[in-house]
Amino acid sequence: MTVSLIGLDASTASNVMNCLKDLSRRGRTVIFSIHQPRSSIFKIFDTVMFMCKGRCVYHGSIKDVIPYFARHGYQCEPYENPADYVLDVLIDVSRKPEILIRLNNLYNITHVDLSALVHRQDSSINHENIEHERRKYKVKAARSVGAEIFYLSQRTLRNAMRNPALALSQTLASIIIVRFLVT
Repeated sequence: MTVSLIGLDASTASNVMNCLKDLSRRGRTVIFSIHQPRSSIFKIFDTVMFMCKGRCVYHGSIKDVIPYFARHGYQCEPYENPADYVLDVLIDVSRKPEILIRLNNLYNITHVDLSALVHRQDSSINHENIEHERRKYKVKAARSVGAEIFYLSQRTLRNAMRNPALALSQTLASIIIVRFLVT
């Protein structure tokens, strides 16, 4: 599933994030990237990963982000948006290769230790219980495929009627692209 928050107002973006949070509580894995979320959205996350120049510098619980970077000399102001704080930290880290390498090495060491612990715990979990839980949260389609096609076609037609110039330009662009691909 691809969800874009671009162009959404704060309330709608927050509602989308709450829906994704609800999906994760139902046993679904939700992975997404987001750029500079507002603090109310940032607090919804369970686990985050921050990367700088292709290297992971933090992966863990949202509640541990500020203390983690504070231990490495980056203090967060009391009323600062944590997402902006982390972005400022990553900008600073990107300018200092030695700190970037140190934070990445800390992540790698911690990640290896956690992987060993998770592997030990996984071996003691009853896999039948996992399957039972997975079946309990099986999601059924709200509408049939035919109904979805009908409603999507209806919406597309309504959008074309509201903005005929856009519909015409999209149609012409499609024709031109097909023409270039065929010849």
